[in-house]
Amino acid sequence: MKTILKNAFAFGSLFFVFLLASCGAIEPRHERVLGTVCFVNLYEKGSAKLYDAIFDRLNQIDDEFNLNKPESSLSLMNAGAFDASVVVSADVFYVLKTAKEVAALSDGVYDPSIQSIARLWAINSDSPRVPSQAEIDAALPAVDYTAIELNEADSSVRFTKPGVSVDLGSIAKGFAADEIAEICKKNHIKRAVIDLGGNVYVYGKKKKNELWRVGIKNPEDPQSSPFVSLLTASASVVTSGAYERFFEADGVLYHHIFSTKDGYPVHNDILSATVVCEKSILADALSTTAFALGSQNTKALLPQLAAHFKTPIGVVLIKEDHAVWVSDTLSGKVSLLYGDWRMEK
Repeated sequence: MKTILKNAFAFGSLFFVFLLASCGAIEPRHERVLGTVCFVNLYEKGSAKLYDAIFDRLNQIDDEFNLNKPESSLSLMNAGAFDASVVVSADVFYVLKTAKEVAALSDGVYDPSIQSIARLWAINSDSPRVPSQAEIDAALPAVDYTAIELNEADSSVRFTKPGVSVDLGSIAKGFAADEIAEICKKNHIKRAVIDLGGNVYVYGKKKKNELWRVGIKNPEDPQSSPFVSLLTASASVVTSGAYERFFEADGVLYHHIFSTKDGYPVHNDILSATVVCEKSILADALSTTAFALGSQNTKALLPQLAAHFKTPIGVVLIKEDHAVWVSDTLSGKVSLLYGDWRMEK
């Protein structure tokens, strides 16, 4: 089997940010953390001390959520929570609680316990592979968010099924972006651009109170210029797509967003799903959810999601038929820049 590993996600993230923001008076900073390149521009209010505080917080979050670190709170939970309750960090508990909410609302289409399947495919490693059907069949029963029990009293977690393993990669960067936005708020930052490997948060107000302009990549050519322009006030903008992390084996492309029903990469009518929300933790999880649901199910679920989380949620779906669907919450704020794409009415 011929296997080719590709990662368009890391290549394009900084280009995405520079489309959004011109250079400020203080040089912005970027570092590799959370498994990607993280970029923060605090504009004229930036300082070495404040950038240090932000990246210290990002490294702390990485220490808590990184599955490649055996001593991370998440790794220790996965290793021991079936045998006994495991006390986790406050950050991990909060993110896992939010992930379970999204899982319940999506009827398990989004599920933080997908790690038993993701581990088989190993797409995030140097040696991705197509697992056998027997391997997938054996791992699927452990994909069950209802088997994750949370105890608010002591921030502990227990698994009620063997084999359950949690991966919060689809939501942790959103949490991290929210944490940086909170640091900006506490330090009276007027405007900032936060890009955590494509998880973008445009914070505060631009000069002259203009809306931020965010580009959405062409999922068929992610290394080219963004082909959709999105106007937004202070908010997080997160896109999920098959082009982010994938590999090719024997002429077939396999991406990193898996179906909780059959254990294979999701395939429906969506090429990418972008979510706009003031809470980046929700934008992160819901972009994955929308991609996995497909367009019709996303449209049906969107009002329920907004009502449950008590916040406006905007969605842009890039579809296989070259249609671009935009939720009512973003009406008049999305435009096409080039190509043979069309707006879906």
